[in-house]
Amino acid sequence: MNWNIKTLKRVAQTTFLSSSFVLGLAMTASAQNPYDPYNRNSSKRHQKEEQRELKYHQRMEREEFGNSKTLKRHQKEEQRELKRHQKHEKRYGDKR
Repeated sequence: MNWNIKTLKRVAQTTFLSSSFVLGLAMTASAQNPYDPYNRNSSKRHQKEEQRELKYHQRMEREEFGNSKTLKRHQKEEQRELKRHQKHEKRYGDKR
């Protein structure tokens, strides 16, 4: 099969452009990390997810252990701990 120089140049250019396009898409996709500490919306989403997980965990505890005073105290302390954790994330999360 005879390849002339123009055809080889076009193939090389097409290969280069398509690979750079795919690389650009990959870079864009990796730049959109949902838990990027500098993106405010993602940090809110992260905090809501943590709250949802805590509520689910506490519901499972109530189903397993009943609804005693000690369990309520334990769960209140977990809620306070989560609030402290989220406040700390909010303050110091951006200053890495």
